[in-house]
Amino acid sequence: MLKSVLLASAFLSIFAQLAQAAARQALTADEMTAPSAAYALVDNAAFLPPANNENAHEPFSGSLVLTEDAMLTNPAKFKSNKVLGKDPQIFPGVSLSFMTVGDDLVPETQDIIRNGTLPAGHSFWDIIVQPGKVWSEPADNGWSRASFPFALMNSIEGETHNGVATFLYKGAEVSPIRYQILTQTSPFYVEDYFTASGSLKAEYKPAKLATADTLKVAHEKAMAGREELQPWTDLDARYGKDKLIGFDSKIRPGEIVLDGLSIDGNFYLKSCPTPAGELPYCDRQRFGVWSVTKSAGNAAAMLRLAEKYGPEIFDTKIVDYITEARDVPGWKDVTFGDALNVATGVGYGADKAEPPAISEPFGDAYYAWYQAPTTAGKIEALLKGAKPYSWGPGKVARYRDEDMFLLGVAMTRYLQAKEGPQANVWDFLRKEVYEPIGIDDAPINKTIEADPSKDQALMAYGFYPTIGDLIKIARLFQNGGKFSGVQILNAEKLADIMPAAKAVGLPTGNAEKPQYHKAFWRSTYTEKGCTFSYPIMDGRGENYVMLLPKDVTIFRLAKNWDGDPGAGNLDNMTAVAGKLKALCD
Repeated sequence: MLKSVLLASAFLSIFAQLAQAAARQALTADEMTAPSAAYALVDNAAFLPPANNENAHEPFSGSLVLTEDAMLTNPAKFKSNKVLGKDPQIFPGVSLSFMTVGDDLVPETQDIIRNGTLPAGHSFWDIIVQPGKVWSEPADNGWSRASFPFALMNSIEGETHNGVATFLYKGAEVSPIRYQILTQTSPFYVEDYFTASGSLKAEYKPAKLATADTLKVAHEKAMAGREELQPWTDLDARYGKDKLIGFDSKIRPGEIVLDGLSIDGNFYLKSCPTPAGELPYCDRQRFGVWSVTKSAGNAAAMLRLAEKYGPEIFDTKIVDYITEARDVPGWKDVTFGDALNVATGVGYGADKAEPPAISEPFGDAYYAWYQAPTTAGKIEALLKGAKPYSWGPGKVARYRDEDMFLLGVAMTRYLQAKEGPQANVWDFLRKEVYEPIGIDDAPINKTIEADPSKDQALMAYGFYPTIGDLIKIARLFQNGGKFSGVQILNAEKLADIMPAAKAVGLPTGNAEKPQYHKAFWRSTYTEKGCTFSYPIMDGRGENYVMLLPKDVTIFRLAKNWDGDPGAGNLDNMTAVAGKLKALCD
């Protein structure tokens, strides 16, 4: 008997030693419960449940009220410490509400939470939060742990600064919120690429969320329909590493935010890199994709309108719905389709159509439009700032965010005439396109109106999808606008967007993407004498969703805003895809 007790004691001692050896080295309970302070980056694994995690001791339900505070940033000093009167080195003070569903920590909203809901509001940043996890660890003295992904962004811009946060909770107590910001898509006003970390004082207000029942159902539905991200090593094993050499080889590795490839109904994630390891919750993170919004938003909305109300929407005059433009030179013959082709025939540049040059200058007139907070202010600025070109609408592409925004307003007013005064283009798109294909949350930047119900989606940029959202939208286009046997997008108007032997669209003057058509850039693929043109959802910083034949899609999010030669890397990525499937058959 004594021998058995001694053996059991020895076993328990060994187990305790192993547990001690496996104890976390970063973000221990003692560190987490210490007063809030500045911390350097740690390995991202410290923010995630370890292999030996246990269930949380209790559920979490209520609000975390965060106190804004300075971030420990790298670089330590930004090129500008004030942007539009706000400080980009301060984490915003906001209230975040969560509840647990199983071991998931689910936010009450995945929409944009604007800074300024609390007093102070010195930070430049707004925030989006996504579902995370809850768990417990033996060494935490009865505390439960939680972590969640988030993105800092600004409601007039289009990039995200993606990070992860964690905290401990027990009863009505909560530790400071430890966070780190790890990667970003291309910035605009905040010129620095930065990482940041810190610890925020938080107040926990336990309560059952008013939306708890519907939130639980919605989360379970979203998880059931989520896109599974397969590891790149599975693609290696299926096709051989030699065929994958060169994918994303030209862009600097430090500028990649996420890259991968979809083939035969599966998406393979190559990387989601950060300076502290792979980005936590990469599948749940929302990314600022800038002008990918034009294709995923405006083009999809126009194609749905064409299916529901008729393809003549493309020939509808802008001034029939933007009445403010009726007496402004250059606008009377511009159609919805012209605006989708960035060919309104108005702009800020030189009145010279040749050689083709699609880019418009970023001058005072652009910034007056960009910074105007309201729909009325933006319309006034864009009508005042632009002049008519001699060639008129529909003939020459000039890349203008303003025209894509104006198209969004025109579609909202068209819908209000059809469906009532509460209609707007983004709710229409969510209800009639995104939700049917399994996208339940679709945050986008909007104008800031006195009545928030009148906020207008910017449409030119500002959409914050997950990688799974982008995969679903790409597949809808590639399936001819049909999902589960239902025709969602108009097949006739979608047909000339898809890959084709003959290039379509207006010339851009860009050798790598020589045409633009219906909110898609187009490039050319050549293989053994076979050539075809294919569409690209393209956003600032070399964000690409490349729609190839045979349901092959390439995805790359990046932060190349300094114009690296060849960083587009389209040929290298499509060449790899061509080795996996005969795209020219």
